[in-house]
Amino acid sequence: MALVPLALGVLLLLLLWISVKSCSYRLTTQRLFVRRGWLAKHVNELELYRVKDVVVDQAGLQRLLGYGTVTVLAADDTTPETHLVGISSPTKVKEMIRTQYRAARQREGVHPTEFMKSP
Repeated sequence: MALVPLALGVLLLLLLWISVKSCSYRLTTQRLFVRRGWLAKHVNELELYRVKDVVVDQAGLQRLLGYGTVTVLAADDTTPETHLVGISSPTKVKEMIRTQYRAARQREGVHPTEFMKSP
């Protein structure tokens, strides 16, 4: 009977591990690719010139372990928010994305004021 909570804990950890390992992220100079899924795959592409902001979230334990969630906010109808979960050194990743989206905006001739809503 005492093994039931242990088995449930192991099962929960296994499901968490599968969900983290079934996601992969790739950043290029023009796009952010997010691939999710274990059996079936879903790939989402986000054009970097559409990015408005990048936010880092870290709970206490995540901060101690050096992991966190990076949220990319974009002016994109299909994906206004993209959550990158389980990222090592999330502040460095945030700065990498920021550098790339600023360069992409410059290449495309996009200005940040174009993302502001008019009154």
